[in-house]
Amino acid sequence: MGHIKRDWIIIDSLADIILKNSKGCVVEIGIGVSAEVLFEHAKNFKRTMYSCDVSKRKCKWARVIGVDSVFLGTSFDFIKKFSENNVALILIDGDHKYSTVIEEVNFFLPRLSWGGVMFLHDTMKQSWDQVYLKTGTSDSYLVRQELEARDDLMVFTWPYTAVDFGLTMVMKKEENVPLFRR
Repeated sequence: MGHIKRDWIIIDSLADIILKNSKGCVVEIGIGVSAEVLFEHAKNFKRTMYSCDVSKRKCKWARVIGVDSVFLGTSFDFIKKFSENNVALILIDGDHKYSTVIEEVNFFLPRLSWGGVMFLHDTMKQSWDQVYLKTGTSDSYLVRQELEARDDLMVFTWPYTAVDFGLTMVMKKEENVPLFRR
């Protein structure tokens, strides 16, 4: 198993189930090697995939692998132009600052379709050395803690996957509605 599949094994394992049971597009904030995994599933289910990053190199790479819509710029600029109302699968892995991540979550959570999943990367509190070497700053774990406290969401975090910085899965709860269609 290659490092791409190993690092993103949770998303790779669940994407087909998610896309089979929810409507909408696939979104990636912060283009990384996860784009290959997400795009493979989006393509298999004939879903549009949107990717956003501030790096020209990463955006060029996403275009090369075939991502449908690639946006060069901040997530705030991307959000201003994003018009889809149904998101089946989203990975938030761009800026790891609380203020940015909470804005992304607040924008995309209402657009998350029934049965859809929002993944957040880098959701475990890191030591100063880990954070400095990886991103320079990361307090996105605070967003995870806020989401875990909400009664309207189901939240689960794998601390040992996605390059060992934590991967959190978020789904909406709805009363009297079966989670998956039979």
